[in-house]
Amino acid sequence: MMVGGGVLVLFNWHRSLGALLLFGIIFPAPFFLHHFWNETDSYTRLSEFAHFIKDLSLSGAALLLLS
Repeated sequence: MMVGGGVLVLFNWHRSLGALLLFGIIFPAPFFLHHFWNETDSYTRLSEFAHFIKDLSLSGAALLLLS
């Protein structure tokens, strides 16, 4: 779905649908993949938090493609 959404956005063919596909995949991913709140080691917690924030910012970029 990420490849399909990226292709739709890249070729400007149903761009809003492509952006919604990207957002729909990217937004829930950090909540399932990066559980920084469960980590006890400070380095691992910081690393997971950085990836969590990165994924949230990518979902925000996908929302910007809608406008």
